[in-house]
Amino acid sequence: MFYIHLHVASWFIALILFFTSWYLLSIDKQQSAKMAHSINRIIFLVIFYTGFVLIYRYTQAPVWENFSAEAVVKAIGGVYLVCLMEWLISRFQKKLPSRGLVIQFFLLLLIVIALGFGRLPWGFLP
Repeated sequence: MFYIHLHVASWFIALILFFTSWYLLSIDKQQSAKMAHSINRIIFLVIFYTGFVLIYRYTQAPVWENFSAEAVVKAIGGVYLVCLMEWLISRFQKKLPSRGLVIQFFLLLLIVIALGFGRLPWGFLP
């Protein structure tokens, strides 16, 4: 249970820091955005560690037979979501067009949240 809560809290903090970096870059506060982005990278390490622990525990639990594909899709989606956060911040810094990546980010965020909270058995929703 500890790793589930740590994983969710890490994602929450990472999303707050991501949107903070995005906002700071939009008002041209490069140095502050760089600090928020650096802190976010440390949070990404916590996300990867807790995600690995959770996927390992799923493989050892009896629910793996019924939810293995969904757990793997959520894990791959989570890794890609972190990659999208990195790509988006770098594109915002360089002031490059990023509409497609933003659309991917929000769609994948909805999918990962729906799988994590609603569909997988260790989620918070019934």
